[in-house]
Amino acid sequence: MTPEAKATETVARIRQLSVEIERETAPREVERRKFNELKSLIDGEAIAQVVLGEKLSAATAPQRTAFISALSDLVADNLVERLGGPHAEPFELGAVRTLDNGDVVVVSHVKFRDGHRGELDWRMHVKGQTQVMADVLVDGASVAIGARDQASAELSSNGGSIPALIASMRNRLRFK
Repeated sequence: MTPEAKATETVARIRQLSVEIERETAPREVERRKFNELKSLIDGEAIAQVVLGEKLSAATAPQRTAFISALSDLVADNLVERLGGPHAEPFELGAVRTLDNGDVVVVSHVKFRDGHRGELDWRMHVKGQTQVMADVLVDGASVAIGARDQASAELSSNGGSIPALIASMRNRLRFK
């Protein structure tokens, strides 16, 4: 299977999991299993590097692990909220292109909560044997850059405390 086909398949799976999690009526452990599968399709380490930059390297190993986990949870939670509800219908896959660095961009179109139809550009790359999400642009705005800006503001207001940032991120989660 080509990298483009794998990337498209992964985006479709992310969408499917988002819908299933949002509509889940099965026991909580089934929802948690699907949420963990969704998280496995997100490269939390790559996004964390964009969000914290050098601060990530300066953090202790437990802080790095906790931050990457909280960030992955938050990204997955936001995907479920944006893509899982009936407001996000229809979801249509569009063009696929490969970037010079080998990453693949999968374009999709979705109806957002406010009723407008927008574009999601999924930047996917290989991690191990899988294509995973490294970023998604919502109507041209990077989720990773938005998270970076929010983290920077929180770090500025909390004296640069990564544990306080992680706690704040965890408090914003719907699926805990």
